[in-house]
Amino acid sequence: MEKIKTDRFISFEGIDYSGKTTQIDLLKSFLEGRGFNVFVIREPGGTAISEKIRQLLLDKKNFKMYERAELFLYSAARVQLVVEKIIPMLKKDFFVIADRYVDSTTAYQGYGRRIDLKVIKQINKAATFDIMPNITFYLEIKPGRAYERRNDSAKQTDRLEAAGLEFYKRVFNGYKKISQKNKSFYVLDAEQSVETIHKQILNIITPKIMD
Repeated sequence: MEKIKTDRFISFEGIDYSGKTTQIDLLKSFLEGRGFNVFVIREPGGTAISEKIRQLLLDKKNFKMYERAELFLYSAARVQLVVEKIIPMLKKDFFVIADRYVDSTTAYQGYGRRIDLKVIKQINKAATFDIMPNITFYLEIKPGRAYERRNDSAKQTDRLEAAGLEFYKRVFNGYKKISQKNKSFYVLDAEQSVETIHKQILNIITPKIMD
């Protein structure tokens, strides 16, 4: 595959109810206001095939899904997304903002489901064609606080959200380990105000997009 420039590829990570969607929307508006083209994607999903896989993954009826089957389904959805959306948009010089990417797989399926991290790494590499974000913003919130936000929203839980607090504690600890190893990972306190987090993101990204 030809070399793809990824300097405009940004991902957002965090456990559920960390506020990713809000910050993605704010960043999209900021970039568009400065004349940039922006394309937002979510995982799993974003293509016809990926959305069907999403339904399988999140349906609480599929409680018997084996951990490795879950891993392969997430990765299959990612392949479609990378080939159909991410690569074409990056070629057109769009900013591509991803609501989750490979770090979610490492955190959730690796640390959360306890699948061998070497296996996770190999599958992530194959599923992305080595297309990796230039910047990753991780909105850090403790699982207990995230559970409080979930209860406050009175939203029906999906299969992953119903995995339990201990599972999310492992995911949280996994993200901590990932952040310590990844130099493009920026950890932001998700308990801060929406405006404060947005300003921090702009302080990080503005010098990079002005290069």
